[in-house]
Amino acid sequence: MIFVTNAEGKAIYVSPDWAELTGRSLAETTDYGWMDVIHPDDRGTVRRIVEEAIRTQQAFNVRYRLLCKDGRRLWLASGAVPSFGPPDRTFLGFLGSLTSLGAATDSDAPASGGLGDFTPPLQPGVLTPSNDLERLADHLIALHVLMKQMGGRQAMNILEAALFQIGQELAKAASGKSDPATGTRH
Repeated sequence: MIFVTNAEGKAIYVSPDWAELTGRSLAETTDYGWMDVIHPDDRGTVRRIVEEAIRTQQAFNVRYRLLCKDGRRLWLASGAVPSFGPPDRTFLGFLGSLTSLGAATDSDAPASGGLGDFTPPLQPGVLTPSNDLERLADHLIALHVLMKQMGGRQAMNILEAALFQIGQELAKAASGKSDPATGTRH
């Protein structure tokens, strides 16, 4: 599942899989509404990590329990990379992914995570991208990890601009202003 935020950390796009799992629409997810479906024991940790990532404009990763609409609890691995744009590498928000890690219980260890690198877990066949733009976002996030390890600031600037553009196209698609498969406007 893919998500996109603005610079304030407010969701501007979430994959359709999010609504299927949680019963929450994009409108219900914005302004930290997504926190309502995180296990109560995990909310403080998740909020702290995400707020610090926004403040420092760094990639983050966090593992937490999600409360599904059918009453199940799932472990999710979540994380995001920052998007920057002109002028002067202005922070634009995050492009991130969520991956199901399996069933969770109330007695499990609490959420954990931190700032820095984010490498999406590779689990083929689990919550596959909903459309071509989400598939592209998954690949760009993985490429971001590799490029960060290799250096190459100029190439990273181009990639971060692409991350932002894909995030904007996903947000437009969610609002009905473009086709998510092609990115063309209606």
